[in-house]
Amino acid sequence: MAKTKTIENLFSILHYSSGILTVLIFLILSKYLLRDTTLLLLAIYTFTDLLLNYYTRNINKMLYQYVWSTFTFVEYIVFAFFLWSNIKSKSFKKIIFLLSALFITFTTFYNIQTGFKNIDSIPIGVETILILVFAFYYLYEQLNDTSTLFIYSRYQFWVVIGILIYLAGSFFIFIFSSKWTSVDIFAKYWYITNGFYAFMNFMFIVAFFMKIKKIKKKPVKQFLPTLN
Repeated sequence: MAKTKTIENLFSILHYSSGILTVLIFLILSKYLLRDTTLLLLAIYTFTDLLLNYYTRNINKMLYQYVWSTFTFVEYIVFAFFLWSNIKSKSFKKIIFLLSALFITFTTFYNIQTGFKNIDSIPIGVETILILVFAFYYLYEQLNDTSTLFIYSRYQFWVVIGILIYLAGSFFIFIFSSKWTSVDIFAKYWYITNGFYAFMNFMFIVAFFMKIKKIKKKPVKQFLPTLN
């Protein structure tokens, strides 16, 4: 029991520390990173998560459910926009736009119908499936892109890997949360999602540095002979 509690505390510390570190590194490198809207949104998303986790500890259950159900919208929009921005296929971009509109509509009606009384496990499940599909398509597209020798040389790759691990790892925790009648049971396994979230933050940090490396990398000058 004590060992489990230690692991829970460790993952909780990793969650907060990795989030703070992600935001700080973005601010330090903001001179370069602010040029990329998608990375700015990731930093804002991470900062918002930190604020919500800190300030929603002592609020009533109804407000807690409302805040985090709304945050599901934010999370989905940030992840979907990142993938949409980096996918080249115009046809698939249209699919992302259409599915996103349907998802937002569905989630809105679902939350209104349930009155925000339960953890929005169904919207989170749908969000996860959609983002995973978009992410796998992005990776498929990159693997078939002959202009890039190593897929991991792009900063987008690290962001996508982080999102994949976080959502896939947390998927079943959120899905089964609606069947758990006790809040204590849900809290017992919540630390697992903290671990996956921390991993995603570290992948964001790697992406920041990969982006800086790409910006600072000077293009090779080509000297062409001149004919007099």
